[in-house]
Amino acid sequence: FGFKVLHTYDFPQWSFALYFLVIPEEGEILPEAGTEASEEYLWTMKGSCLELTHNYGTESDPNFVVNNGNVEPHRGFGHIAVMTPDVYAASAELEANGVKFQKRPDEGRMKGLAFCLTPEGYWVEIVKRAESSPVKNKYTLAQTMIRIKDPVKSLHFYCDLLGMSLLRESHYGDFSLYFLAQLPPGTALP
Repeated sequence: FGFKVLHTYDFPQWSFALYFLVIPEEGEILPEAGTEASEEYLWTMKGSCLELTHNYGTESDPNFVVNNGNVEPHRGFGHIAVMTPDVYAASAELEANGVKFQKRPDEGRMKGLAFCLTPEGYWVEIVKRAESSPVKNKYTLAQTMIRIKDPVKSLHFYCDLLGMSLLRESHYGDFSLYFLAQLPPGTALP
């Protein structure tokens, strides 16, 4: 997907490390990872990043299993999503490179989007970027999906307490989607 390691923190005293990944804009040069410049970039950047946590020893522990949030009874975290100009071409390329899929673009009831799986089993949704978008990257980090129990309470928390804006909501009978964003000051919703 074009993610690059922007910065890392290593905590040997607590046996874990953090990796902050970004998809740089086309032509953007990131500071060297692990430097003061990359740390400054991380904490002042305008966009979003993906944080990965590695707990030491899990890579060689046959009993360690990640809860991806999509298996009963522990449904919570859903997935991250990336945008791309062509979901079908991106899916075919990923699959040709050995990436496993939970859902291909023409499977299931929602056509035109896909879910591939990370090596740990997390879902990554692949969605089509609007043709009018000025973004030229092959992939961009789009959103994160988490399941909620009570929309009224959750929307109050995210919108009223954290200052996010509700961009769109869609209802599909057995589930609803609420798209929220932290908008720059002075930005009005269309």
